Amino acid sequence: MPCWEVRTMSVEFQAKHRKLLEQAIEALGWSWESIAGGVRVRMSSVWRDCFTINLVTQKAEVQQNQQVSLNRLKQQYSKEALKRAAKLRGWQFKQPTMQLKGVLRK
Repeated sequence: MPCWEVRTMSVEFQAKHRKLLEQAIEALGWSWESIAGGVRVRMSSVWRDCFTINLVTQKAEVQQNQQVSLNRLKQQYSKEALKRAAKLRGWQFKQPTMQLKGVLRK
């Protein structure tokens, strides 16, 4: 593969709530901008370190080396969804640092 060739792939990303997605992006310390039908996620100050998520087709376009970052965003989106669900039910969501597990308490 030549050094100038970039391989991208399309990955399913089911984000039904745009606001939760934006909160997840910000919780990771990343930035985002609105684009037609979705968002462009920037992981650093350089725009080439970005990927797009189309909220209409529920797909993310990422480079191969960005798959780990996309997985981190999926995990954070799930946490934000749990926090929202807990808040709506009057529960608390707590997650110890450096752990993937969380606890919901009434």
